Amino acid sequence: MAAKGFSYHRPTSLGEALALLADLGPGAVPVAGATDVWVNLRAGKLAPEALVSLRNVPELSGLRKTEHGLALGACVTHAEVEDDPWVAEHFPALHQACSGVGSRQVRNVATVGGNLCNAAPSADSAVGLLLYDAECRIETGIGHRDVPLTEFFAGPNRTVLGPGEVLAEIRLPLPAGRTFAGYRKITRRKAVELPMIGIGARVTLGADGRVAEARIALGVAGPTPLRVRKAEDRLEGELLTREAVAEAAEIAAQQAKVRDSWRGEAWYRREMIRVWIPRILDEAVLSRKG
Repeated sequence: MAAKGFSYHRPTSLGEALALLADLGPGAVPVAGATDVWVNLRAGKLAPEALVSLRNVPELSGLRKTEHGLALGACVTHAEVEDDPWVAEHFPALHQACSGVGSRQVRNVATVGGNLCNAAPSADSAVGLLLYDAECRIETGIGHRDVPLTEFFAGPNRTVLGPGEVLAEIRLPLPAGRTFAGYRKITRRKAVELPMIGIGARVTLGADGRVAEARIALGVAGPTPLRVRKAEDRLEGELLTREAVAEAAEIAAQQAKVRDSWRGEAWYRREMIRVWIPRILDEAVLSRKG
């Protein structure tokens, strides 16, 4: 089937999809929800020779609770994550991140895997997933390889996916008890907006009340979604005091590679990091205690 200079293919299995991508070569682009692809096509930023739809590939669908945590097929939509109460309970920051993507109509079709493969610095779901040590399973056609999400992004709109490779699944370990997390998307308007800055924080407290594990993740704070490890180090091993959290937030603000743009100036983005990391953790702890 051809339209507007490219062919369109609809495989019904992962093996068929991988074979098609191998046969069609580097001019073929895999798509799922295609919410970003169609925009880029209309803007002339993308000129594929072929589109290979992954929407009818059952191996890429499904949100599964496993004994170790959560497994998301790459074609799981943001709406599926938003509507799952178990995810909201155990992975609240991911739930919040996916619930804020576009409009409900967009979330009904836009996929979590597609959001990652688009590799935009502003990807909400990427920040939520980074907080939970997500790992990506990549199917290569001759096997698979597992890549931590921290190593998945190669730059703005670039990933480590090679020609003919497909992101198949995203896996998250189940957080330990006494884990508190949240995500906030700071925007110029209330709905259907890309983040001016995306801010996520997670802490797991040990039996002694000290932070056993900390994660601070940001979007629109560098060429890719990122973790701020120096801010995490400031919290780990310490009591979760306001002073420690404020110092970690300051480190994150200073480490962020923010810039001026029409959405917001760099100084304001840094200030939001300083303000919202403490608020996120305050709200997360209070909500779990309540």
